[in-house]
Amino acid sequence: MSETRRHRQGGQETLQAILAVAFMLLPVLFGIIELGSLIHVWIGQQSAAAIGARVAGERGEDDALVRDRIGVELRAAGLDPGRVQVRVTPAYVSWGQPITVQLVSRRQLAIPFLFSRDLTLISSYVGRGEVNH
Repeated sequence: MSETRRHRQGGQETLQAILAVAFMLLPVLFGIIELGSLIHVWIGQQSAAAIGARVAGERGEDDALVRDRIGVELRAAGLDPGRVQVRVTPAYVSWGQPITVQLVSRRQLAIPFLFSRDLTLISSYVGRGEVNH
């Protein structure tokens, strides 16, 4: 009788250990997936901001061509341009003057059993004006 009881108790302890490990590792797994997603978005924004700064420098101004190129780069990275705010300052530059392209998006980081938080991802690049107006 005591052997049967020990055998049952051993199975119960194994089940408890499996459940405890699963509930500890599940948030870690989801955290890794969420972090990977955020890094993907940030890299895509960085790339689009860099191309946008280069085009803005070549054009010497913030115009539709600059914003269209940023949109193309965001879509190429798998991001929705409608969810990204684009700021180009100043709107007009001369030769050698800096022009800054900044992309801002808001994302939610949600890790089950731990927390949920809204994040703001900001990507910024500076180009130099390459035209004499």
